Amino acid sequence: MKRALTAFVATAICFSLLDFIWLGTIAFPFYQSEIGPLLLPSPNWTAGLSFYFMYLIGIFYFAVLPGVRAGSALKGLGNGAIFGLMAYGTYDLTNMATLAGWSWTVVFVDMAWGAFATGLTGLVASFATLKLTSSPA
Repeated sequence: MKRALTAFVATAICFSLLDFIWLGTIAFPFYQSEIGPLLLPSPNWTAGLSFYFMYLIGIFYFAVLPGVRAGSALKGLGNGAIFGLMAYGTYDLTNMATLAGWSWTVVFVDMAWGAFATGLTGLVASFATLKLTSSPA
């Protein structure tokens, strides 16, 4: 139980920090220029926090736990990158198929970010959990 809690907390800290930096510095001006008319004046925090909660559970379950159980942070990296690509791809490609004004540039940048951030989170959270704990998840 301690190992699972450590893994989830490490997942939450890592992904939240990465996404905060991404959204707060790099992505906001990019999204403004690419899809500005589609953006709300301010975020819907309930929807956003609901996404984070669900997505953190997904990273934990599909990337970090397999990495910890295999004793391999690289497994967390690979599983996380695949999960991130698939999750962000689902969102972006659905938007590309259904929203006027969504751009292929956003699709590619966002999917790359999803794979990178989720893969890095899988790597770091798996590594931290393996180093900080010694019992099975």
